[in-house]
Amino acid sequence: MVAKKATKKFNKNHLKHTLEQRKTVQAFKKKISKGHKKPKHRADEESYVGKDASEKKATRKSSEPALGDKNASELFATGIEDDVEDALKTASGSKKSRAAVEDDAGDFTQFLDQEDQDLLQDGDDSEDDDGQEPEDEELLAGEDSDDETEKPAKKSKKAAAAAADDDDDSQELTRADVARWRKALDEEYSLRALKRVAIAFRAAVHVGQDDNSAQKFKYTITDPQVYNDVIMLTLTRLPNVLQHHIPITESPAGRKSAGRKSVPLNSKKYQQLSPILKSLSGNLLVLMSGLTDSKTMAAVLTAGDQLLPYFVGFKKFVKEFIKAVVDIWSTATDEGTRLMAWAVIRSAAESDKSMLELCLKTSYAGMVKNCRHTSVHTMPMILFMKNTAATLYSLDPETTYQTAFDFIRQLAIHLRNSVVHKTKDSYKSVYNWQYIHSLDFWRRVLSLQCDVDKEASDGKESHMRPLIYPLVQVMLGAMRLIPAAQYFPLRFMLFHSLLDLSRDTDVYIPLMPAITELLTSTTVTKSGKPSTLRPFDFEHNIRANTAYLGTRIYQTGVCEQIVECVAEFFGLHAKSIAFPELAVPCVLTLKRYARRRDRMSSLADKSGRKGGKSHQENYRFHKQLLEVVEKIEANSKYIEEKRKNVEFSPTSFEMVDAFLKDIEWESTPLGQYLTVQREVREEKMRILRESLKHEKEDGEGRGDNEEDVFEDEEDDEDIDDEAMPDAPDSD
Repeated sequence: MVAKKATKKFNKNHLKHTLEQRKTVQAFKKKISKGHKKPKHRADEESYVGKDASEKKATRKSSEPALGDKNASELFATGIEDDVEDALKTASGSKKSRAAVEDDAGDFTQFLDQEDQDLLQDGDDSEDDDGQEPEDEELLAGEDSDDETEKPAKKSKKAAAAAADDDDDSQELTRADVARWRKALDEEYSLRALKRVAIAFRAAVHVGQDDNSAQKFKYTITDPQVYNDVIMLTLTRLPNVLQHHIPITESPAGRKSAGRKSVPLNSKKYQQLSPILKSLSGNLLVLMSGLTDSKTMAAVLTAGDQLLPYFVGFKKFVKEFIKAVVDIWSTATDEGTRLMAWAVIRSAAESDKSMLELCLKTSYAGMVKNCRHTSVHTMPMILFMKNTAATLYSLDPETTYQTAFDFIRQLAIHLRNSVVHKTKDSYKSVYNWQYIHSLDFWRRVLSLQCDVDKEASDGKESHMRPLIYPLVQVMLGAMRLIPAAQYFPLRFMLFHSLLDLSRDTDVYIPLMPAITELLTSTTVTKSGKPSTLRPFDFEHNIRANTAYLGTRIYQTGVCEQIVECVAEFFGLHAKSIAFPELAVPCVLTLKRYARRRDRMSSLADKSGRKGGKSHQENYRFHKQLLEVVEKIEANSKYIEEKRKNVEFSPTSFEMVDAFLKDIEWESTPLGQYLTVQREVREEKMRILRESLKHEKEDGEGRGDNEEDVFEDEEDDEDIDDEAMPDAPDSD
């Protein structure tokens, strides 16, 4: 049976105290049973003797109520007073001794009653006290001690009474007070001023919020200038003061944890300032939750980065702080703010190994959450998130490999469930933007970590290279999950992503079958309907709207994508010594397809069938396809000429890899062709992106009344944001 959280917390915090309390009770009973307890003060004896006799009689009644009707004081008092009666029989019998013993027993009963109530309250509290913020009185405790070696002074009764009086009436904060604190912090690094600023900061971040009526602050702030002064004073001066009293140490170069920052969490000075740090951490989160100004946000992020080593001991705060910074990184409209938020995330991941995994998972979750809706306008933000988050996976090999393995495995489980459970909407867990961006994100991670140039400079293979094979299998499976023409854009997008992975990691991926099988699709073979729609944007869509299906404009776009994919695939291997052998199967397939389509077109023209027109419409596609075949054959002849003088065997892998290393890729026949085609495509995409932006602006001016043909008819089911970042359980 698993113990409850409250039980575990009671065992941890109060079990030892309870056992000691029981031993104290037993020792007290044993002591009073011998009759050796003597009254300490005469006044105590006389006060007990003067009690009402009827009250004494009531406490000794033999007919007791039920157990559930008694409180802790009645239960403890009854047992103790029974022992008192036994002790009095053996004692001298004097009224003085009886009064003293009963007086001590009564005081101890009150003590047990009070402790019992505290235990009940603590046992019912199931929340973690790590996030509890100290009150102003706790921050002011020992504030008169500014010496680093002096222990915090305890409050006197008069000081406590004075503090209680001050809490009744909040003090109006002025700019003169803030200026005085600033001077004390700059010149003396005063701890007293530090505590006062922390209290004022707590009041400032709660200005304008619907606070609990029972919550009171020592200071009230009504002047906007004072509010701004308190916020900026806290963010700019406190990190320097803390650095003076508790210096941050950095691991020296050469160690495994080189560059990581830490503070002595067990030092006396840190324990003394712990209430202030806890107050600052909680109030910093409150301030971040309501910020909109980029300047203030930059100051908060800078201060948070400097203060984070002091907050490592507050696990709950660290988790919430990283989430808040990731939210800014993934949603802020200002580019400078996003970059600064990313710098804080990177610094947190580098400063402590325990925070690295948190930063990895949280940044991945933020990326997945904010890439649900993708368009030409949101794509730059998504690319920024994917590229920056991918750089985290070079910090710690063990942690990053395990995290990446768990997430790639989870994507494979989503794909497997879609294949096994063939329901109407099972494919939607894969065919959505979140899943596709997740695949592309891990492709970017592996491309960055397994880059051949990076591995050559490191002198060893990347620890992430074993993850290439499972990711490629998942991406190939996702490409062919639904072969419908509606999802051709998704197939082309994953094809280009795999091309980039193959180029960066120097791993051969058999991609041509996934493209050549589209040549038999009715989208390519049948005649397209005339349409006035704008050209389809294959770069920012994974699903074609039904308005495009069967149209000539969509057919033209698909044919251009097929030609581009074939050329880019062989252009990737244009300098390979095995290029002629690699090109033979594809060249035969493309030539056979072109001859068959030409023969069918000729027969249709002779018979006068209506289908002859459709074949004439595909003439441009056939011409482009044959042009690519010619360039591939020319490149094959070029490689054959270059390898005539080769004297090494195919088993000499180093010599094979060094083949044509000194020749530029653009100088090959296929490289020259692709260079021109890429410039043409880039110009077309630029014109298309500009037209989409102008249409969006016009749509906003008209109120967006016109239907966007790029929007899906029905919303695809999105992957759960909470389930995506977490590693699944073992099946």
